[in-house]
Amino acid sequence: MKHRIALAAIVGLIGVCTLAPVQAGKRPAARVAEMTPDEALVAAREAFARNDLPRFDAAAAQARGHPLSEYLDFWRLRLRLQPPQPDADSGAADAEIRTFIDDHPGTLVADLMRRDWLLNLGRRGVWTTFDGEYAKWVLRDDDEVHCFASLGRLQRGEPAPAAARELLFSVRKFGDGCGALLDAMVRSGTMQRADLRARLRVAIETNSPDAIRRTADLLALDRASVESALSRPSRALGQASGSEIALIAIGRLARNDPAAAAQRLQAGAAALRGEDLDFAWSQVAAAGMRRLAPESLDWTKLALKAPATDETWVWLARAALRAQDWPTLRAVVGRMSEAGRRDPTWIYWTARAMRETGESAGADALLHTVAGQFSFYGQLAAEELGKLTAPPPPAVDPTEAELAEPARNPGFARALKFYELGLRFEGNREWNFQLRGMNDRQLLAAAEWACQRQVLDRCVNTADRTETEHDFRLRFVSPFLDELKPVAAERGLDPAWVYGLIRQESRFVMDARSWAGAQGLMQIMPSTARWIARKLGERDFRVEQLHDLPTNLRFGTYYLRSVLDDLEGSPVLASAAYNAGPGRPRNWRSTLPRPVEGAIFAEIIPFNETRDYVKKVLSNAVFYAALFSGEPQSLKARLGSVVPQPASPSDLP
Repeated sequence: MKHRIALAAIVGLIGVCTLAPVQAGKRPAARVAEMTPDEALVAAREAFARNDLPRFDAAAAQARGHPLSEYLDFWRLRLRLQPPQPDADSGAADAEIRTFIDDHPGTLVADLMRRDWLLNLGRRGVWTTFDGEYAKWVLRDDDEVHCFASLGRLQRGEPAPAAARELLFSVRKFGDGCGALLDAMVRSGTMQRADLRARLRVAIETNSPDAIRRTADLLALDRASVESALSRPSRALGQASGSEIALIAIGRLARNDPAAAAQRLQAGAAALRGEDLDFAWSQVAAAGMRRLAPESLDWTKLALKAPATDETWVWLARAALRAQDWPTLRAVVGRMSEAGRRDPTWIYWTARAMRETGESAGADALLHTVAGQFSFYGQLAAEELGKLTAPPPPAVDPTEAELAEPARNPGFARALKFYELGLRFEGNREWNFQLRGMNDRQLLAAAEWACQRQVLDRCVNTADRTETEHDFRLRFVSPFLDELKPVAAERGLDPAWVYGLIRQESRFVMDARSWAGAQGLMQIMPSTARWIARKLGERDFRVEQLHDLPTNLRFGTYYLRSVLDDLEGSPVLASAAYNAGPGRPRNWRSTLPRPVEGAIFAEIIPFNETRDYVKKVLSNAVFYAALFSGEPQSLKARLGSVVPQPASPSDLP
């Protein structure tokens, strides 16, 4: 955006600060260079992120009266609750926090403040105030707060809610609240040794060392043995003094070398028996499938009685799917939780398995449960029932009165200001908070309002939330069509596929940057961009040009065409290559035991991000094709099939 403020420049301004001499009983003051209010707010936010209260105060002083001034107050209070500030472990700030919340009713900052206050109250054990604020908390998005709520009930002599056990089984790292709740439930007898062993298995499944150590302590396992199992699992297996240590070691060994773990199990490692042995095999099978090991299906068949969770079962299901072993696939899905079995992924593949084993009527009934969904498996289910993908009838355009609602919403105004400052995380959080409780008409009006202001990612995100009344013109926006069509045509690419990829890559945010460094609409890595520039003979290329629309489209389509040609024209493989690099899809393809349909290949991709990416890009492409052509489209035809080939190196970056 033209008003974007570079954080690096602001950090530079802060960096010249000097600290005033510290006086007894006073905070050190900081001086900063003179800034505009916008620059000062961004500088204050940066100081807040660094937990630097003196520099925060110095920057905030120059941002007084800013349209986002409530965030300055929020950040200042947050800093006061952070160690080593004197208010962190006392009630000194309670009255000020309550006043802040009361002064900003119904706002995101008030609820964020309430969440942090709840964490502080829970650590201090101020349960009366905690309970009152917990009931008002809207976001409900912090496990530690929920753990403190259950802990408070236990400390008052009340039974812990049934959800407490489920919560403790889901967290991967125990903070103050969940750690204290776990300890309290063990002391009260609410969690027995069998529960702790089950919790240990979940920690092994999720590869969570913190949870393993915490649970192992409560099981009174030898700490040195636990550390050995985590850091030197092969050696620990030969010295394991109990099944718990052996399971930790097998889980860790399998992550790095599933074949070696299988050999140790076959040799009778640690004399595991019964459900412990079944669980150990489940970890070997899951780890094997994450590496696409050819033995994964054999290991899966040894694990069908394991006391595992869906974290493991989904990988075993993929092992069966890759081999197209439909009976084993059904057996594995049958071991999933109810939520797992109801996932559209496994509804679809269970229905396919039923068809393959002669149960067509039951299969059709299952397919009907997901066929109306606007998703990868919703589209595939509809095709199995004979219906191609077509957008639903468009909703009636929002009226002027409906469009006036988002224009009057101060939360949306705050979001737009954050976007202007380049603070997209804060802007998205503020925007999404305003969508709570909106009906379809309100969501469509907010989406249209966002599109009119070129906030295209929020337009798409908001339109995606409607339940019965839809506008695919907003869900699948197609800006700069006149610029993209000729560039795609020059490379022989389907514009629908390019749009489907951009929608997933950047949601049309021109200045998008990924955590890995990819930039612009088509999220091109700088090193890849330099390679493309050399291929195109553009000697004067600079990385900053990736945020220029023509350059990004030209470079992105060149690379997409390159990976498509490199992978024999398969959109599935090329989409995977665009996300994960061209070498990985070649390796994944080489492990296939037989040709598979493109949908199977997409589902067995071992990288969670890439699997989700490929499915969404191709689902998007089909919707775009239907919108552009006005004709129903086939996702299965676009997916095609993938034939195993020996892995070979690629010349592409």
